[in-house]
Formats: sequence, structure tokens, C-alpha cells
Amino acid sequence: MDKVANWVIVLLRKLKSRTFAAVLLTLSLALTVIQLTVLTRAVYIRDGEETILKFTIRQDADDILEENGIATMACDIVDFDGFHGRVGEISITRAFPVEITADGSTQTVMVTGGTVGDAMDQVGLSIDSDDLINYRPGKPVEEGDRIVIQRVEYTTVTEESDIPYETITKSTSLIPNGRTRVLTRGENGHKVTTYIDMSIDGVPQERELVGENITKRPVTEEILVGDNSPISPLQFGTVGANGVPTNYRTVLTGQRATGYSAKRGAWGASGMRLSPGYVATNPNEIPYGTKMYIASPDGSFVYGYAIAADTGTGLMQDVIDVDLFYDTYTESCLSSHRIVNIYILD
Repeated sequence: MDKVANWVIVLLRKLKSRTFAAVLLTLSLALTVIQLTVLTRAVYIRDGEETILKFTIRQDADDILEENGIATMACDIVDFDGFHGRVGEISITRAFPVEITADGSTQTVMVTGGTVGDAMDQVGLSIDSDDLINYRPGKPVEEGDRIVIQRVEYTTVTEESDIPYETITKSTSLIPNGRTRVLTRGENGHKVTTYIDMSIDGVPQERELVGENITKRPVTEEILVGDNSPISPLQFGTVGANGVPTNYRTVLTGQRATGYSAKRGAWGASGMRLSPGYVATNPNEIPYGTKMYIASPDGSFVYGYAIAADTGTGLMQDVIDVDLFYDTYTESCLSSHRIVNIYILD
């Protein structure tokens, strides 16, 4: 019994010794190292173009990155599908800013890739077929891109306006020299013009005429100007300084002349179309086709060269000798009743 007690006392003394304590500490550290060795794994962290190798006993990507002092933003993409065996890989795709200017404002969107269209979708922007954009929507976005969208609008515009009338003068011997008389009163016309206006971001750029509808045509104002000019535009010879043609064979003096008019394109009894210079006669006295020169004896009125092309009741009944054709009813009224000489040409 005394032997057992002595052995226990010896053992207790040994436990209190420094050597035994060191043995126990070494054993504890060895066990810890073994445990760490079993739990530690290798992880490759790829951050852009940089790749580093770290060892960790953590399982979560965020914990691993925090452990190694690597910060990420909410818009970055962190890919980690766990450890395979004792090795894992964390891939970080960093977001970068892209500016988008549209509708009067500029926005910055953080993207990690994708296309221009994807960046537009991220801020709720779209374009139609008329809008302008400086990049193709399918172009991959790159850091530093500044996307500019310009809104193009086409607007149909109608405008109503007057068409100013023109004024022409007509020389005549129906009124005294230097006098004027309005033959036809001018009237403005009216038109509706249709345009397509193109604007970019609300700023007018160009206007295209697409249609013009004339609802009322202008009426040309015609003014008679007295200057002793002949009425007829026909020309069958020359007239001397005395107002007498140089190529006539006989003259009928003191002839009674009146004036008349007809609708445009009217035909005379001879079958000839009527216009100034084509006059009515009694064909029994002055046959159709006869060429003449007609003027007042004092030269104050000059009808000019003429052709016998028509007739009428007053002529056949010898009430008048010649009926002079005019463009308008007003001119025929101004002609009234005149005494003229009729020169029958060769």
C-alpha cells in the first residue's frame, strides 16, 4: 500500500515539472496544426486582369474577400461556385460607368458588360426608327462610352395663305393717250400648303414641302393704257408716217364701225377662229379672207391690220359697215360707234 502511495506522489511531481508542460503544449499545437491543415483550402481570386492565390478556411466568398481586404460594390459581379476538393476560384467582374444622354438629361449607369441596348434598358430608355444614336444598340459597351440619343420628330403642318394677283398692262387706242382704265379687277387667290417639319430634340431642322392645294386661283388685274397702239396683233405690211399703209389698193372712207366679243375659241361665219384682228363684214361687199387696215381718219384710233372672217345681221342689213372683234366685252363697249377708214390691201 505504501508503494502505491509513493508512485502517485512521484507522478504528481512529474506533472508539475516544466518538461511535462512543454510536452503537453507541443502536443496541443500539433493537434491544432493538423486541424488547420485539414481545413485550409487554396483559392484563386481573379480581379480583372490580376490573379492572386490565397489560403483560407472560410467557405463564403464575401468572407474570403473581406478576409483578404478586397472590397466590391453592389453592382460588381462575384462568381464563386464553391471548392472542388481543396481548391476554389473567385472571379470578380468590376462594373464601370457609362453615360447616357437623352431627353434633356444625362444619366450614369454602372454596367459589367452587355450591349448599348442593355445599358439603355437598365435606365428605361428606348428609341424608335426615326431617332438618332451615336452607337449601334447591339454594340458591346466599353468603359468611357458616352451614349447620345437624339429624338427626331416629324410633324405635318398646314398653312393657308393668299396668292397675290399679278398686274399687267395692255396698250390700246380705245382711250386717250396717257389715260388708264382697269379692264379686269385683280383678286388674290388662296392656297393651302402642307409641309413636314423635322426637329431634333425639339429644335427645328428642316421643312419639306409635300403638297399645295390651290383653292382659289388669282385673277390677274389688267389695265388698259392709252398710247395709240393698234388693237390687232396682225402684221401684213408697213404703215407710213401719215398713218396710212403703204400697200393698199383702195380705201373705204367714213365707214361705220362697232365692236363685239365672244367666248374664247369662238368661230366666225367663215370658219376661221375669232380673235383680235378678225372682223365681221358684209361678205358681199368685203369677202371673207380680205386683208385690211382699219383706223380713224384722224389717226386717234387704230384697230390695225385685219381679216374679214365673220358677219352679222347689222352688217347684212347695212346698219354698220364693219364689226371689230375684241378680247373682252369691256373693250367692245369702249369701241362703241366709230367712224373709220378701211384700207383694202393688195
